[in-house]
Amino acid sequence: MAFGPGSPGGPPGQPPYQQVHPPRRRGLTVVAVTAVLALLVAGGAFAFYKTDPFQLFSAGPQAAQALPADALVYLSVDADPSAKQKIDAVRFLNHFPYFKEHSGLVDENSDVRRSVMQKVLDAAGCSGVTYDDTVKPWLGQKFGVALMPRDESQTTNPVPVVAVEVTDEGQAKTGLGDLEACSEGSDETGFGFAVENGYALLAETQELAKRYADEASTSSLADNDAFNNDIASLGELGVATMWADVQGIVDSYGDTATDGLTPQSLGFLSSTSGRAAATFRFASDHVEIATSFHGDTTDITHSANQIVDLPESTVFAMSESGGADRLKASWDDLKNAMSSDGADVDKQLADFEAQTGFALPDDLETILGDNLMLSLDSEGLTTETLQAGDPALLNLGVRFTSDPSQLNSLYDKILALIQDQGGEDLSISKVDAADGMALASNDSYASTLSGLDGTLGDSDVFRSVISDAASKEFVLFFNWDAIEAQVTDALRSDTGSPQSQQIADNLTALSAMGVTAETDGDYTVSTFSISVND
Repeated sequence: MAFGPGSPGGPPGQPPYQQVHPPRRRGLTVVAVTAVLALLVAGGAFAFYKTDPFQLFSAGPQAAQALPADALVYLSVDADPSAKQKIDAVRFLNHFPYFKEHSGLVDENSDVRRSVMQKVLDAAGCSGVTYDDTVKPWLGQKFGVALMPRDESQTTNPVPVVAVEVTDEGQAKTGLGDLEACSEGSDETGFGFAVENGYALLAETQELAKRYADEASTSSLADNDAFNNDIASLGELGVATMWADVQGIVDSYGDTATDGLTPQSLGFLSSTSGRAAATFRFASDHVEIATSFHGDTTDITHSANQIVDLPESTVFAMSESGGADRLKASWDDLKNAMSSDGADVDKQLADFEAQTGFALPDDLETILGDNLMLSLDSEGLTTETLQAGDPALLNLGVRFTSDPSQLNSLYDKILALIQDQGGEDLSISKVDAADGMALASNDSYASTLSGLDGTLGDSDVFRSVISDAASKEFVLFFNWDAIEAQVTDALRSDTGSPQSQQIADNLTALSAMGVTAETDGDYTVSTFSISVND
């Protein structure tokens, strides 16, 4: 049974200009119910971590088992992941004073969750429907939402379906029936639902909900090999997971979801990013987002990433290994993307070379080389040196690992180009190396970059956010600990602002940030990590 908008009306016999409409309920749509249930499941996860973090349950089946196999987008929240995730989440969050102080305000009987749900129900005009009686008795710990393909019977709008784990199917049917009834008399369409196999499926209509439940019973997203391979490429799953079939979205919704893109751009999008997946997970000393892209990738062989050989005092570094081979392998695809709007890319490249003397892609391949790295050291990085405005006081530089003769030729071209434009002499220190060149803000740091005999890769702060850095194609590292005192001291000096003191206390918990990316076969896997101090 589906409930749609009610019909407006007034007292019989009243003329139109005197017609009085009774207060109309705003009602609950599938979007509203989805948002509320997601919030409650997430709140349940928070409460679980606070009140029962060390129950060693294994991770149960995900919501993907209740959704159809042809779903195009999938997003899940799991309040009962692996035991390790539960323990690590609590250990990580307890590093922050604000969490330790305020987490006790939320538990499984929290007035916060109850009040949020009740406000939504009251706003929808759901008299007599409460969180305690209508939702809490059956709400499970897993939540998933999917975007389904559009068929001829459906509009151009996205077609969502929601899967919510239920602990009692009978109470779920009763509770959802009460929520559905809130849509009677609404200005919006309501929603339909079906409860089967431990999950409630919600969709825009009862027909769609039953259809998707039947399809999932026959073949679920959890049976989809492409989905399983993509999710497996992420490693351990965390409290939230996302997956998208980009090619499927383009095929089903290309006329609306990708409005404004040319056919060439659509083809490039679908071929280079066929599918994508991501997960948000905890470790005891860091939190991490892992992403995976499957598509028309090229797996190159590259040398060890040289970021590990920087000094341990490095505060920031960004390093790309194998850039020349990557550019060579993808140059034709890049040109096709640039010419998708009809531009004559070859002519533009020829004009650029005539004006600057730089030939693409050859000169860019020389710059990228086997390794290209930008770094900043913490030594000399003080408030005074920053205010002085003299780059030579900082230890900042670039290390090129490429053919030395070709690098020197490019260096001469750059200097000549600057002089031709009336520029001043560059205050840059240059030191040649057997395998490349170092350019830096002073002679000492240029020599350091030329030698590359540091131990950054072995430091605890580096390894707290980056694993096996030498094997990664791209690595970015930021050592927050190295500049923390300067920032927090400035915040604490603002004695008139309690917020500044609180921010400083919580920033002290942070240690470092790291990003990595590596292509392995058909997948490009990236991680973004933030670590905390013990």
